[in-house]
Amino acid sequence: INPVSMRGRSLAWSLCGAQLITASIGVAIAWIVKGNAAAAAALFGGAVAIVPTIYFAVRVFARGRGAGAADVLGAFYRAEMGKLILTALLFWIGAILFGSHFAVLMLTCIACLAVNWIMLAVTRTA
Repeated sequence: INPVSMRGRSLAWSLCGAQLITASIGVAIAWIVKGNAAAAAALFGGAVAIVPTIYFAVRVFARGRGAGAADVLGAFYRAEMGKLILTALLFWIGAILFGSHFAVLMLTCIACLAVNWIMLAVTRTA
């Protein structure tokens, strides 16, 4: 598998899609096992992982192909800092809104973040 693209899509957008599928499965499981409130918490947990990932991808890939190394590296660090702040903010909001189902929120978020490692293993070159 080409590490830069998967079936014509960039790796970043493939990661977002895989996280969205993972979050959907988490929401379905939470809904079946614990009901609507837990499903909403699981949905928010998926958003805690997916929204910062999309933010990061947009910020880093907004640079044109002609951007210099310093510009790309600066964009990377700024995007990562924004991603961390956004993640912390979303967790704080999630704790307030879904305190009674915070474990479901966390498990769904962790499952979505685990997709990062799976994608890394799947797209690894020899």
